[in-house]
Order: sequence, then structure tokens, then C-alpha cells
Amino acid sequence: MKHKMAMTKNMRRFLQAIDDLLNRPQGTEGMGLLWGPPGEGKTTSVAYVANVYDGIFVRAVGCWTVTSMLGDLCRELGGKRMLRRSDMVEYIVHELTRDGRAPRPIFIDEADYCFRQFEMVDSLRDIYDLSGCPVILIGMEDIARRIRTNERIARRITQWIEFKGLDLEDTSMVASDCCEVALQTDLVRHLHRETGANIGRIIIGLSKIEQFAKTNGFSTVSLAQWGDRPLYFDQPSFGRKTRNGEAIV
Repeated sequence: MKHKMAMTKNMRRFLQAIDDLLNRPQGTEGMGLLWGPPGEGKTTSVAYVANVYDGIFVRAVGCWTVTSMLGDLCRELGGKRMLRRSDMVEYIVHELTRDGRAPRPIFIDEADYCFRQFEMVDSLRDIYDLSGCPVILIGMEDIARRIRTNERIARRITQWIEFKGLDLEDTSMVASDCCEVALQTDLVRHLHRETGANIGRIIIGLSKIEQFAKTNGFSTVSLAQWGDRPLYFDQPSFGRKTRNGEAIV
């Protein structure tokens, strides 16, 4: 597989949203939210975008507290964890704003965990308010609904980006950009349908198709050649059960 980031519609919307946050008019709020189901490429996209914009990227974990979150942000900025939360907030804001440097976006992946202890969300809001740097939360489907019920956070979010399943055009682009063998149109359509347009499953399917093609010496693969082979690992194929010699439907 080629190590290349496909510029899908989801990805283009995300890049545009970060650009808009960084170049927003004075007085405009600057937090963002990226959400979507598992396997839609959120984490991979965030890692890429954080690199493009020299962002700070941390991943929340289930055992995070306010102190551990602030400590991770300090380490990402070249510092270390401190005893007092207020000292860490002060350090983070200072590093983000010193020497009149341009704002850097802060990406919090798996941000759903932050809502287990709302003080974490409040601390992120403080960092945003004091530094002016965009804070972008990344989470699962329910995070947008939870945020909409909290006016303190919702009113600060001006970029709401939902990652949805790929359309057929995007699936074809991903296949062309990422797979080292060519897929005929009928196989692209099959891939799009069988994976439910989920980019995580599409990438797995493409890697299996590529391996199949290389093993058999194919430079192009059609649906007829691929047949009914499974495209991803959680796509089981069960034999028909029988009871007393009769098939169970």
C-alpha cells in the first residue's frame, strides 16, 4: 500500500475548517469539533492535519484526570508535568503565546473521555480563552449531542465537522491513491458496497486485494477475479447450520 493521504471530501472539509479557525476574524469564537463513527479515519486525519499546521496533538485515555491532561499538554510543548494545575495552565498559555507567535491548533483525540470529568473540558476552555489558540475536540457520534446541551462549550464551537462514509467517487480516489494495483470499476463498486463506505474497512479491503493481486501476478483486479472473498477481518462467512439434515433458514 502507498503511504499517501487521500484528499477525500471529509479530509478537505477538515482542512478548510482548521484554516478557517486559524484565520477567523477578531472576536469570532475558535473551537472546533470533529465527530463520526469508528473507522471513518478521524485519528489518521487529525495526525496529518496536526503535522500540516504545526499543531499540538494529544490523545485522551480512560484514566485521564485534569492533572494528567494538562501534564500531557505540557510535555507536548517541551515542558513537564507540574504539581499545581494552575502552573501548568500558565505554562501552556505562555508557550502558546510567547514571542507573538502565530496561533497553533490544539487537537484532543478521543475527547469523549473528557466529559467523564467536566473540569477537563473547562480547563481546555480556559486554555482557549487565554491563548486564542483553536481547540479541536475529536470524538464519537454522541459527542456532538452532548456538547450541544452545554452552552458554555457549544457557543464557542464555530466549526462542526462530521466524518461520514465515503461516496463512490471518494472510494475510487482512495483505491487509486493508496493501492499499488488497479481496481476495475466493478470491484470498486463492490468494495464500496460491502464495506459500508467505511474508510477503515476500505483500506483493509484494498490491502487484501493488493496482496491477492501480487500473489497471482495481476496488475489489475476485477470483481470476477476477486470473487466472494471477504474484504475485511470482521466480515465472517458462516456455513448453513442444519437440524436433522434440514437447513435452518
